Amino acid sequence: MIPLILGAVALGSAAFGALKGVEGFGNINQAKEIGDRAQKRHQTAVSELKAEWKTTNKLAEEYGQFQLDVMMHTIGRFVDFIERNIGKAKQSEKEFLEGLDGISLQQVKEYKTAALEAQQFFKGGAKAIGAATAGYGGAMSLATSVGVASTGAAISGLSGAAATNATLAWLGGGSLAAGGGGMALGSLVLGGITVGPAVLIGGFVLAGEGEKALTKAREYEAEVNIAIAKIETAKDFMQQVTQRIIELMDLVESLNKFAVTGLDELESLPTFDKNRDASKFQQVGLLMKALAEIMKTPVLDTEGQLNPITATIQAKYRTLGGN
Repeated sequence: MIPLILGAVALGSAAFGALKGVEGFGNINQAKEIGDRAQKRHQTAVSELKAEWKTTNKLAEEYGQFQLDVMMHTIGRFVDFIERNIGKAKQSEKEFLEGLDGISLQQVKEYKTAALEAQQFFKGGAKAIGAATAGYGGAMSLATSVGVASTGAAISGLSGAAATNATLAWLGGGSLAAGGGGMALGSLVLGGITVGPAVLIGGFVLAGEGEKALTKAREYEAEVNIAIAKIETAKDFMQQVTQRIIELMDLVESLNKFAVTGLDELESLPTFDKNRDASKFQQVGLLMKALAEIMKTPVLDTEGQLNPITATIQAKYRTLGGN
């Protein structure tokens, strides 16, 4: 990043001679001070946004890993129980399963598929974001799941610095400029904001146009203020996403504990009796349905905003485990 200095070269006697008196020189210094302060504030804001992004994305990945664990060890265990005790039974037993509220053979097939895919992710060492491929979109990498760079390429398809820069630009509400000059919002958020004014002010120094340098510095400061406001909005959004993920993780953890307890009780039975054990089986089945629905719901919608369905689901299942 180009530092905001009076020029990249030492000012000789000829350059000083071109300045229009003390006032012009004072304007140059004032322009430099304004630019330096604005640049430092911008750098601080960007650093804070990056830290917020890192925290949120780490939590999202933890949520994804937790989802995979629940799919494999809880939902997968439920499927195994059904296959051992009902799946191979006579037709009347299968009709019993279909007659229960919230449980169907089709759902059991979907649960089995999810559990098997979770196993494959663990075996292959894949990151939690892969869970989205299996249709369980809660485990996603936030902006990368919906963001698009200005080139038209999905941010999820980028890597390294390109992905980081594109993500920061997307969070700021703009996009990376595909080329050319100017002060596009994306470059403001990314830190490229200092390039233009640094060159311009340096040029005005050599030309002795202090007043123009001061004007440009103030314009630059105004642009920085706008960029910082965008960054603050992005930080606030990241905090909202973090809070939503925490709430969903807590809900999944609570329901999972009840589900595991119910499975323990069912598996401790010498044999499964549809008349005697229907109530407990129904309760566990509803917990599985709740877990599956929560984990299939993305934290962000297709527009990159908090998915309102996640709030609805929280209200729907918040008290299920306690019933």
